[in-house]
Amino acid sequence: MKENFIEVYKTYDPIEAKLIAAKLQDREIEFDTIGDFDLTLTMDTFNTPISRMALEQPIIFYVHEDDKDNVLKLISEDNSGMLKEDLDY
Repeated sequence: MKENFIEVYKTYDPIEAKLIAAKLQDREIEFDTIGDFDLTLTMDTFNTPISRMALEQPIIFYVHEDDKDNVLKLISEDNSGMLKEDLDY
């Protein structure tokens, strides 16, 4: 673990973890993760949130303590409506 890094977020959902990692990379925020591996490569189970919960294998994000507030705000942002105007039904 890098010096002055603190835990900011824990998830059992590998898709959510990839989205969070992409957000942090886009903003060029230095981070580290623990448990971010594909369980399907190491076990005869699926890489799903329920499997990770059963096996107690969360994905944990760490960032520099100075970035904590910005990262928590970034993670909680909901961008699901970002493309609404572009979609015609």
